[in-house]
Amino acid sequence: MSATLSGLPETIALVDDLHLGRPHVVGTYVMLGDEPAIVDPGPASVLPNLEAGLRQLGLTFGDLRAIVLSHIHLDHAGATGSLVRYFPHLKVYVHHRGAPHLIAPDKLLRSATRIYGGQMDFLWGEFLPVPADNIVTLSGGETIRVGGRTLRIFDAPGHASHHLLYLDETTGAVFVGDTTGLRLPGFSYVRPATPPPDIDLEAWRRTLDTLLGLGPRMLLLTHFGPALDPERHVTEMWQHTLNWAETVRTSLAAAEDETAAAARLAAVADAELGPNVSAETREQYAQAGAVDMSWHGLARYWRKKGEA
Repeated sequence: MSATLSGLPETIALVDDLHLGRPHVVGTYVMLGDEPAIVDPGPASVLPNLEAGLRQLGLTFGDLRAIVLSHIHLDHAGATGSLVRYFPHLKVYVHHRGAPHLIAPDKLLRSATRIYGGQMDFLWGEFLPVPADNIVTLSGGETIRVGGRTLRIFDAPGHASHHLLYLDETTGAVFVGDTTGLRLPGFSYVRPATPPPDIDLEAWRRTLDTLLGLGPRMLLLTHFGPALDPERHVTEMWQHTLNWAETVRTSLAAAEDETAAAARLAAVADAELGPNVSAETREQYAQAGAVDMSWHGLARYWRKKGEA
C-alpha cells in the first residue's frame, strides 16, 4: 500500500508492495505528474498490492507511461512483463546488459530456479517476456525525460553488472536499487546485498564513488525507503560489505564446510544488527536480503578471483 515516509519529495511517492504480506521489504517508487512512471515494480506476486497502492495515489496501471528498472533481479523487475502484456503502451527503461533477459527470460529463470526451487511461484510469481519494441536500453551517460522529469543515467556495476543509477535532477534524489544495500525505516543499520552471480567489489567501489560525487540529497532504496544521510549510509554499507567479504574469504581459505561458513556470516550480520531489535525486524531484513544468498555471491566473487 502507499507508504508515508518522511523526507520524500512531493513529486515522488512510495508504494509498499507488502511482499509475502510483510511491510518494508520491497517498495516501488512512483514519479507523480502528468506522465506518471514507476521505478522497480517488484515481482508479479505483489501486483495486487502495487495496484492497491497506486489506487491510493489516485492512479491505475493504465495511467502509467513507463517502467524504470534499476536492474532485472526478480524482486525488482519480475512484474514488468505482466504489466506490459496488459498495458502494451508502457515503455521499459533497462540496462543494455539486462534487456536480453527481459526479452527472453529462460536463462534467467533457470538460474533463479536452481536457487529457489519449488518456491519460485510463491516468492515471485510469473516472469513474462517483454517485447523488444517496448524496451529502451541504457548504458549510462544518457539523460532522459521520464515521469515528467529529467533523469541522468549512470552505469552502476557491483551488485549486478546490469545495474543503473537514476539521478532526478529536480529533487537531487537518486533511485539506487540495491547499490547501497538495505535499510529499514527508522533504523540506521545498513545491510549489504551481495547475491550471485556477478558481485564485483572493485567495480562496486567505483560506483559508490560516482554516486557520492553527485552530491545526492537522498538515496531512494527499494529495500526500503529514502535515506537522507547519503554519505554516512554509503560509508556504513561499504564497511559491512568489506567485513562480509573478508569473513567469506577466510572461511573459503580454511576450507570450512559451506553450511558452517554461511552460518558464520549470518552470525556476523546478526551481530551488526544489534541485540535490541525485534524478531519482526530481523525477519524483515532477512526477507529483503537473504544472508545465505549474500554468502554465495561473495563466495563466487572470491572463486572467480582465484582466491578460494
